[in-house]
Amino acid sequence: MHRQRWSAAAAALLAVTAWLVPTTAAAGPPPPGVCDTPEPPGSVIADRPWPQRLFDAQRIWPLTTGTGITVAVLDTGVDGAHPQLSGQVLPGFDFVRNTPGADFDCTSHGTAVASLIAAKHIDGTAFEGLAQGVKILPLRVTDKPDSPVNPDVLAQAIRYAADQGAKIINISVALDKDAQPLSQAVDYAITTKGCLVVATVGAHHPTTDAELPPIGSARNPVPNDPSSYPAAYENVLGVAAVDDHQSRVPTSQVGSYVDLSAPGAQILAATRASGHQSFKDPTLAPAFVSAAAALLWSSQPYLKNSDVSWRLRITSDRIAGGGRSNEFGYGMLDPYRAVTEAPPRENPASGPALPPASATTPSSGWSSAALTGLAVALTVLLATAALFALRPAIRRGRERGWRPGEPTPPAPPADTPEHLFFTPAARAPRDSG
Repeated sequence: MHRQRWSAAAAALLAVTAWLVPTTAAAGPPPPGVCDTPEPPGSVIADRPWPQRLFDAQRIWPLTTGTGITVAVLDTGVDGAHPQLSGQVLPGFDFVRNTPGADFDCTSHGTAVASLIAAKHIDGTAFEGLAQGVKILPLRVTDKPDSPVNPDVLAQAIRYAADQGAKIINISVALDKDAQPLSQAVDYAITTKGCLVVATVGAHHPTTDAELPPIGSARNPVPNDPSSYPAAYENVLGVAAVDDHQSRVPTSQVGSYVDLSAPGAQILAATRASGHQSFKDPTLAPAFVSAAAALLWSSQPYLKNSDVSWRLRITSDRIAGGGRSNEFGYGMLDPYRAVTEAPPRENPASGPALPPASATTPSSGWSSAALTGLAVALTVLLATAALFALRPAIRRGRERGWRPGEPTPPAPPADTPEHLFFTPAARAPRDSG
């Protein structure tokens, strides 16, 4: 009887837990009729890609793997059945069809983004995600990565991600016009829910004729592109794309909304169902930044979203000689430095000023509470020392009934003949030569 009661209680507890805590999806093929012509799976590629060599995550994983962080991927869905993503992908929501479940992908783009963030190691390939402890929340906002995205749909997905507890919202689509529902959703996620929003700066920079001087030279300066949203919104991390020579990918957009750079060409990533593919796609670059943010936030969970954003920028490696530029932002992402360094907030070598981080993080020095405690401890210590020093005087006062005593005359000076004080020092003989 007792065993039956315990079994019933355990079953009820498991049911409540399953309802409260989202579980990873038992992913399968796309729903019937959703993918008219799904892209075929890729082949398994064994080589280690250049971003993985550059970031060398093996140095970071003893410190953090991103465990405890959920990253929302707003894209074409994520195939949770891929061997390297199995167990990493939550069910999510399909905003294209307005129905639960976005753990499938017709075009591989969302799967590629998720794999750059969280793909696990499997034998036969050196490709791995940067933050393998992360959970992916797939939110399907488009059928194809190059199709226009409805700003209302994107806004709904951002709010959903924030309400579902995603700490980081990765957006690989870009709009060329501002929209009030979108700006309000971004503000809600950042200000109200404390999320970090990471977005592509877009991939519509015009390419030039091959006979012109290189873009960026004095004779052919880099033109600024129109604003790209949501990257252009305040406090959103806008990510540009660079290749393995740290040159800007030609179509990666340029403007004041560029905050950071990350790999966006010759990118090996997972394809739907299985295998890998090499991509040249600037919109994949935010995935590396989202992964680095997850590594940092998992290792230092007391940080605010503004702290994480600031650390990622201030620890970036400068490109093309120095401070911030409209091509590269503050420089090339460096996940290892972001996790291991706590640079001062005012660094002359860091280029233009960055938004201030919060003043209460342990890595930034003594907190106000710690300083108060230290002051109290020093006061008590000084008071105790003073009492010990006054013990003889207190004892004599008690013996005299607290009556004033006779002053103690000063000790007489030692007997020193006066002439020793006034005898001038002997002079050295002057050289007569």
